[in-house]
Amino acid sequence: MGTFLAKRQLDALKNIGKNLLNLPGILGTFNLTKIISALVILSQLFGSILFDTPTTPSGRKLDLSKFDLAWSDEFESGVFDKTRWSGSWCWGDDGVSPCGPGWWHRSQVSYRDGNMIIGISYRQDGPAGPAYYTYGMDTKPGSDGPSKIGFEQCYGYFELRCILPKGEGLNPAFWLICDGMFNTDPDGGLTDGGVTGCEIDVFETKYDIGPSSPYMNSVYHTIHVDSYNEYHRSEMQGHFYADNPYEQFNTYGLEWNPDGYIWYINGIETARTDFGGVCRVPLYPIISVGMADNVANNRFLPAEFVVDYLRVYQYKDIPSP
Repeated sequence: MGTFLAKRQLDALKNIGKNLLNLPGILGTFNLTKIISALVILSQLFGSILFDTPTTPSGRKLDLSKFDLAWSDEFESGVFDKTRWSGSWCWGDDGVSPCGPGWWHRSQVSYRDGNMIIGISYRQDGPAGPAYYTYGMDTKPGSDGPSKIGFEQCYGYFELRCILPKGEGLNPAFWLICDGMFNTDPDGGLTDGGVTGCEIDVFETKYDIGPSSPYMNSVYHTIHVDSYNEYHRSEMQGHFYADNPYEQFNTYGLEWNPDGYIWYINGIETARTDFGGVCRVPLYPIISVGMADNVANNRFLPAEFVVDYLRVYQYKDIPSP
């Protein structure tokens, strides 16, 4: 079976078995809402196997009691904190860097009502001329000068609360990475799997989400290892629905410990894996909105990626390596 199905499809198959075992008990409650919900989840799981379509999160609940808050940015100050953040692809207030059909630039960041906002828009007066503009920001220590202390951590729980920008050609994402992901071994071309560095996509969306797309209202999770050259490997965990994500806040989280990675949406587990070997070095977070050429078809521009907070927790009883 594993020869023909991807890991995410095998996960769905296992979940079908669990849900079928639970179904008689749910039917016995005579609770119409619970019965319909169980049947919808089953149909979605079959769809994910046959068509790779999204499913509703239905796993275990997140247990925050095993963590202590290590660091957070609540974005309440209304000021870009240069001691923690800088551009992922362009540094400084005036730096620009190509992003698909447009440019990254810090002027796309603003603050409103205690939220940080990355705006995506077409600007006639843009710093690199008329074009589409967006931004991506990270907490890599020292990447924008010695005054940037940034933030990175090994193991724990990382969570972003946000509203996604809507329409085609956009790729809002929350992800973790380190320099080890870019390392290659001249003898084997590998980075020791993910142990010495990886990219963990806590969530991102597809670029081609249009009005008729089956991936509307969903995100997906992926882990990448072994650099970005010909030795690159990745494992996508599946597509999962959030609650009206273009209009209301949802939380997207990743739990990371020596045994593996566990993803959550609104505190409900969606997937888990130890693909590539579990990373043993600190990673730093990135918040970004990529663009593709079909952003020109996006009828919702200007759009906004609205972020309420980024919170990072450390385990109470699992020390960093």
